Parts: sequence; structure tokens; C-alpha cells
Amino acid sequence: MGNEHIKSDIGKDKFLPLPASITIVATEGQLGQLKSFEDGAWFEGVSLIPLPIDAKLTEQMLIGTQILVLQVDPAIPESMRRIEWARERRPDIPQIVALDSTDIKLVRTLVREGVSDVIALPLDPEELLQAAVAILEVNARQSGSAGLAPMVAITRSLGGTGATTMVTHIAHQLVKQSDGHDRVCIIDLDVQYGAVADMLGVTPRRTLTDLLDADDRLDGSFLRTVASDHDSGISVIPAPTEIVPLESINTTKLQAIIKVARQEFDYVLLDMPSNWSSWSLSVMLDADSILMLVEQSLSSLRQAKRRLQLLKDVGVDTRVVSIVVNRMEKRLFGSISLSDVAQALSHEVLCGLRDEGQAIADAQTQGKLLGQIKPKSAYVSDIAELTEMLRARLSVELEA
Repeated sequence: MGNEHIKSDIGKDKFLPLPASITIVATEGQLGQLKSFEDGAWFEGVSLIPLPIDAKLTEQMLIGTQILVLQVDPAIPESMRRIEWARERRPDIPQIVALDSTDIKLVRTLVREGVSDVIALPLDPEELLQAAVAILEVNARQSGSAGLAPMVAITRSLGGTGATTMVTHIAHQLVKQSDGHDRVCIIDLDVQYGAVADMLGVTPRRTLTDLLDADDRLDGSFLRTVASDHDSGISVIPAPTEIVPLESINTTKLQAIIKVARQEFDYVLLDMPSNWSSWSLSVMLDADSILMLVEQSLSSLRQAKRRLQLLKDVGVDTRVVSIVVNRMEKRLFGSISLSDVAQALSHEVLCGLRDEGQAIADAQTQGKLLGQIKPKSAYVSDIAELTEMLRARLSVELEA
């Protein structure tokens, strides 16, 4: 199988074997065109198993595989049940699901249920390779981050899109959905215009600057003396009090701070600056998930597309990037739909957040989160759904 020739550069070159055994279960028609594929040594170890779309999997089919590619049809219940069957018997095997059409709502459901990736039919060797490499890279990153909490970077297409509001509300939901058991920390990395502490009504004792200056004193205990606590259960490492030049941030020191935070908390959320720098890109490379907030405007989408390309150019796996649409409009005419956003960016839209601007502003004036004064609001409901999907993507086992 494919793990007979393990290479250190995980599948970056299609002419090298992948360090993983791949099994593709699909109909004869779908497998037919793959059998003639010869452009790439990575494909030599792939096991092709022909199976009618409504037929059951067997234990034998899962033996020896490390990545399972499974053709399913949402219109055939027996076909969809194969996903759950395989997961119950071998939860350690990542699944790539192949569908006739990758409907956004269905993709969300599958990801929430533990599917690693979704690709479109007909099966394309290049797309299969990219999906497999992405899974291997995520596994390698998680292995390298063993014992560290998941890290989520929140960025935006433009300033003023509501990213800071979103990060504080996601943090609140992470605490709430764990019944207060999970420790959640927001690090405000918007070193020039950071407003997390202000939005939460927190008066900082110390800020990120104290941690950057800590040197040998940097440890979990010192970090906790810097973090300010909100009554929602969120801990905040505030941005510097004074405006700091972006280029003055030391990348190595910042990465050390983030590592300590990931050792001290169960989740670490980063509120990223609008402007890019070498250190901010380095941080994004280490993130387990990146949420990019956009709006339904041409200027926002243009900037989002540029930012997606930048992330790709510096080596960020864009599969860990999720697009979230803020201040979502659902008018029939005159607005850009979520599907339009996905098409314009050539990237899946994870969800939309409905607009409750004045209610949010009123809550922030009180140093509160919207869920604390209006728990049944549309925005809070959307954030709760987004947080559930985020937890599923991070593959974190949490208490109900």
C-alpha cells in the first residue's frame, strides 16, 4: 500500500508515494476512469473497491486503510448510512466523501458529523491528492501540537466587519456549550486598534506588552496574572495600551506566548489585526482553524479573495480557512447571496450571521455579550451553530 515508501514532504510532489494507505469505495463507473490514471506514483498504492451505491461496506474493506474515500448519494439512505457505519467501526480513519453535488448545507452537516473532506464527482485524481495531502498535513500539525489546546485565528476582509464581536461571542459559546468546564482565552493581537477588553468592559491589569517583555519570566503563572477575566468565563490577554508599530513585534516571543496560552487553556482564540505582517502570517500558519469574516459587498469580497490568495502563497492550507458572512441579508433582490459569496471566492461559506447591530452595540456599552442580555437573538443562534461546527472541525471531545 501507499505507506511502503514514506516521504518527509507529505505528498507535495504527485510523483512521490503518499505516506498513507488510501482506499476508494465507489461504483464501477466512477472507478473506471481512475484505473487508467498513471500520472503520479502516489496513486500506485491506492486500493480501488467497486461497490454498488446502495451496498453495505464490510470490515474487510477497512483493513489496512488510513484514508477512506467513499462515494455516497444523499437520495439513497443505505448509501449515507455507510458513513456512520465506517466511523463507528474505525473512528481513527479519516473519511473523504464524494458526492454528485457539493451542496453547502449538506457539506456543513457532513463536516459536523466528522467527515474530513467532501469532493465532487466524477472522481478527479488531482482533487483526491489535494484532499489526502490536506488530511495528512492536519494530522502532522496535530501530532506536533500534542498537548496543546486548539488555536483559532479570526481575521477579516476589511476593518469594521465585526470580527472582534464575533470572536468574543464564539468564546462565550465555547464556555457555554461546555457548561463552563472549558477554559477559553482570547489573545488580542490587533496591537494598534485592539478592542476586545473594551467590548467586554474589562479593565486590564496588564497587557500583551507585559508578556512580550517577560523573557525568562514567561510561564503559565505569569500569563494568568496578565489575563483579565470576564464574568462570562472568558479570559482576555488585552492588546497593548499604546499603539505599537506592527514591525516591532518579535515573532519568536509571540509564538512562545501563544504556546504557553495553549498549555494553560482549553481553547485559544486570536483576534488578528487587519494589516498583514511577517509575525501575523507566521501565527496563521500555526492555527488549527482560521475564520475569515466577510460582508456581502463587492469591496469586502475583493479583499477577501486577495487575502485567501496571500494565505495560500505563504503556505497556509486554505482548507483550514472558513468563510463566515456577517450582517447577512436575505432580501430576494439587490443583495449578494451566500452562494454568490462562495462562487466569488471559490471557497466554501461556512455560515452567515444575521445583523443585530444596535442590540450588540447596547450590550457592548454595558460590557456584556449579546447572549447575556438577549439569549434568543438571531445572532446568538447563528454564533451557537457556528461554534458547534467549529468544535466539530477541531475534533475536540467535549462534555455535553
